[in-house]
Amino acid sequence: MKKVFSLVILFFAFLTCGFTFQEVLDNQKFCFDKKTDRYMPYSEGCYALVKKSNSGSASYSEYYGVDNNLFYAPPTNYEFFAGEKLVGFNNDELKFYEIKGKSSRILSKDEIKKMFPEYEIILISEFDKNKKYYLKNSLFKSKKILILNDTNRTFHKFFVYPESSRNPLDIGLKEGMVKSLITVYGKKNVRLKHFGGDEFEVVVK
Repeated sequence: MKKVFSLVILFFAFLTCGFTFQEVLDNQKFCFDKKTDRYMPYSEGCYALVKKSNSGSASYSEYYGVDNNLFYAPPTNYEFFAGEKLVGFNNDELKFYEIKGKSSRILSKDEIKKMFPEYEIILISEFDKNKKYYLKNSLFKSKKILILNDTNRTFHKFFVYPESSRNPLDIGLKEGMVKSLITVYGKKNVRLKHFGGDEFEVVVK
């Protein structure tokens, strides 16, 4: 019965999401294809790498070979496979990257929309001078939003408030690991707050 229930959840996740995601965890092996410069989920006999997080406050990712030598350090702190791509998210920048070989590029809004078609994308530049964005939503409905940073400012040590708005993902990604993925419930406002008091607010109308 549990197996059937899990299959049903995966089926509906496939219908609502643009991709099937598979996260890359700390100390987990995955593969690198030297011919195509692409990363892939682990399989026997491949050129294997291991992900580790550095000891800094932002916990950025580092990829090591089986010889324990650093292979590449992407500008991200959470990664997952989306289709045939390895995608990373930077929680300080609120930006997605495609990681290919020993380089990374920022994904465009259109590329991100294809990955998360059920999310309404909100850009930081769309907040007003008071750092507010006005969103329409019904009282008894929830709405999924994705906040992307198209500016040069950083969001280190910002967090989502209330915590219940951190998206409970059912698409293969851990809850809260992608700070930008948020669920708005009814008329409840959502804030990106800094420990020092600075904040951006999504005001629900």
